[in-house]
Amino acid sequence: MDRRTFLQSAGAGAVAMLAGAPSASGAPSLGEWADDEQGMPCYRYTGPLEFHSKDIPDDPYFLLGNYRLTLFVHASGRYEILTGERAWARMNGLVEAFVEVDGKRFDLIGDAAAKRVFGIGHARFDHLAAPDLGVSRTISVRSLATPGEGISSFLVTVGVRNRGVSAAKAAYSERVQAAYSPILAEWSELHGMVTYAQELVADDARGIARADVHATPMQTMGFAPAGQMSRFDSAPPSLFVKAVTPGLRVSCDGAWLTVHGELSVAPGAESELKFVVGYARNPAGIEALAARAAAGSADEWLRLIPKFANEPDPQLRREMRWNAGVLEMMATWREYYDETVVPQGTVYDYDWGQMLSSRDLAQHALPLCHTNPALARSVLRFIMKRMVPDGEVKLSDEGFGWAAHGPMLTSDQQLWFLMLMAEYLRVTKDTSILTEQIPYYPVERSATGSGLDRVREAFLFLRDRIGVGAHGLVHMWNSDWNDMFYFWPNRMAYNAMFASAESHMNTTMAISILGDVTAVLDPVAGASELCAALREYRGQLLEAFLRDLGTRTFPRRAWIGDGEVYGEKDMWLEPVGFALLIPELRDRKQALFGEVQKRLLPGETMGARQIEKPLDKPGTKAGSRENGGFWYALNGPLILGVATFDRAAAVDLLKKMTFANFAQKFPKYWTGHWSASDSLDSSLLPTAGLSGNVIYCAHAHAWPLYCYLRLTSG
Repeated sequence: MDRRTFLQSAGAGAVAMLAGAPSASGAPSLGEWADDEQGMPCYRYTGPLEFHSKDIPDDPYFLLGNYRLTLFVHASGRYEILTGERAWARMNGLVEAFVEVDGKRFDLIGDAAAKRVFGIGHARFDHLAAPDLGVSRTISVRSLATPGEGISSFLVTVGVRNRGVSAAKAAYSERVQAAYSPILAEWSELHGMVTYAQELVADDARGIARADVHATPMQTMGFAPAGQMSRFDSAPPSLFVKAVTPGLRVSCDGAWLTVHGELSVAPGAESELKFVVGYARNPAGIEALAARAAAGSADEWLRLIPKFANEPDPQLRREMRWNAGVLEMMATWREYYDETVVPQGTVYDYDWGQMLSSRDLAQHALPLCHTNPALARSVLRFIMKRMVPDGEVKLSDEGFGWAAHGPMLTSDQQLWFLMLMAEYLRVTKDTSILTEQIPYYPVERSATGSGLDRVREAFLFLRDRIGVGAHGLVHMWNSDWNDMFYFWPNRMAYNAMFASAESHMNTTMAISILGDVTAVLDPVAGASELCAALREYRGQLLEAFLRDLGTRTFPRRAWIGDGEVYGEKDMWLEPVGFALLIPELRDRKQALFGEVQKRLLPGETMGARQIEKPLDKPGTKAGSRENGGFWYALNGPLILGVATFDRAAAVDLLKKMTFANFAQKFPKYWTGHWSASDSLDSSLLPTAGLSGNVIYCAHAHAWPLYCYLRLTSG
C-alpha cells in the first residue's frame, strides 16, 4: 500500500464497522467505532459540534501526536498545536480552510455535514463543496517508535474529486494564526514577566511561511543561562507552514500563515495537494523536518501498537489497542531531562502547563513495561533524574525543568517509583537499569548514581524520612494521593496533618509494593542487604496494619491524630485495592470485596466510587472528584486485587471501566467515549458521568490497559 492509498484508507468510506451498539437509553449515538484498512481502531464521529451545556465543551476533539508533537484536532476541523519539549505552550490560534469554486467560497472548518473519522495518527474530513465536487482533508502524524525521536509537524493532504461530466477548477486556501502562548503564563504569576513578539517571514521560493517568536524578559536576569533549568523558554520555537506539492504558494498576512493552491480536475478524476504544518526550534531545519513529516510508511503505527490477536472479544481488543495508541500519541520528550514520558494531560499539562506529578508518570508507564519497554525505561530514567540523593522525588516541574520546593509534599512518590521499577524488572528482566549511572536533580550540575542506588534511597526516604505514626502506619504528610484530603479535618490548613496523620492507603501500598520489589531484587548481585531491610520494614508495616485492622472487614482510611480517624464506619476505596494485593490477607479478601460490592458499587456505572458517604466540602460536591467520585487510578488497583482470588469478577470490573460501557450509559456526553478525565462524577450527583476537567487524561487509558495486560498475562 502506498502512502496515498494509506491516507485515503482513513476516509469514511473505507472503514469496516466493529462496534456501533445503540445506547442503553436509546438516545442517538455520537458516533461509532471502526477499523481502518490497516486494522487499527478509529472513531467515526457523527454527533453535533455544539452541546449547549456548561458541563460539556463544544467542538469535541481528538488527540494526535508523537514524542515531539501534541496535536488536538477538533470535530469542526480546526486544530491546536502544543509544544511540550521545553515549556508547555500553545503555538496557534484560529484555523481557516476553504475552497473557492466558480467564485463561491465553501468553508471546511465547521462544516456540519462533513464526515469525520479519527484514528491513531490520522484524522480525515470529507466535504461536499459543490454538487459534483468532493473535498477530503486528511491530517497525518508520523510515528517514530524510539523514545526521544519524533517529528514536530504534521502532513495535511487535500484531495478534490470531480464527480461531474466536465472539468472543474477549484482554489484551496488554508491558514493558521500564529499565537505563541506559554500555558503557565496564561494563569499564574508569570503572566507579563516575559513578552513574546512574533516576526512573520514568507519565503515563497522555498515554500515556507513561518512565525519566529522572540522572548524578552521584563527584568534583569529574567532568563537562566542556556542549558540550566528555567521557568521560561527563552528560545520559543517557530510556527511554520511548508508547501510540499509544487505550485503551492505561501504568504503571511498579519498573524496568519497561509498556503494557497489551484487545481484543475478532469471529470471523474481526483487531484491532491500537500503541505506540512508544525513548529521548529531551528528555522534552518524546517525543510528537512517537513520532508520527514511527508514521508513515512503506512504501517508505522501498526508496527508500534500491539495487536492483542488472542483476545476473542473484538470490542475489548479494539479498545485496548486504542488505549495503547493514545498513550503513544500523548508521550512527550522533555529536553531538560532528555527523556520521554506520558504526561497526565488534562488540567496539569494542557491547562496549567506543568509536568506533574511523578506518581502519575509512574502509573502511566506500568502498561508500557509490556507494550513498549524502551519507553517505560525512559520514564524510569526521567523519575530518577527528578530525584535528589536523599531519595526525595520532585513532584513536578514547569518551564525548562524548573522544579520548585513547593508546599505539596506527598508521602507516596517513592512508592509509585518502586512499583514501576518492580514491574519493569518483573516483565523485562532488564537489570541493566540498576547499574546504569544516571544524574540526580538538577541534571546540569549534579553527581550520578545507579538505579539500585535510587531504589535504596527511595526506600530509606520512605522508611526514615516519611516514617510511621503512633499506630505504626505510614505517615501521610499532606497528601497520600488524595490531594484534597486536607479538606476533611476541621483544621483547614494544608500542612496541618503533616506531623501526625497516618495513611492506610500508603501502608497497604508499601506492604504490597515492597514485597514485589524484594522479589525482583533477590537475584540481583549487591542487593542482599537492601532486600533484608525491605523484608524487615514490610514485616513491621504488615504487623501494624493487621493490628489496626483487627476483626474489621475493611480497613480504615486514615488516622489524623489525637484519636481522630476516618473510615471507621463508612468505607473509603483508597486502601482497598492494595490491601487485596497483600498475600497474607488471602482468607479475608472475599469478605473485603463483599464490602466494596455492598458499599461502593451499587448504582455506579463505571466502577466503585471513592467514598461511601461523602459530605459536601469547599470546592467539591459530595460525589465529585476526591470527594466520592469515580477514579480510574483507584479502580485499577481494585481490579488487580480482585484478580488475585476472583478473575471473573475482575474481568467484569474491567469491562465496567471501558469507554464502550460509558458510551452506552452516557450517550450524550462526548467526554468519555474515546478518552476521559482522571475522575467522573458518581451516582450521588445528577451529573453522574461528567468530568470536572478537560480530557485527555492518561489514567483513563493506562489503567484499563494495564489491568487487561495483567489479567491476560498473569
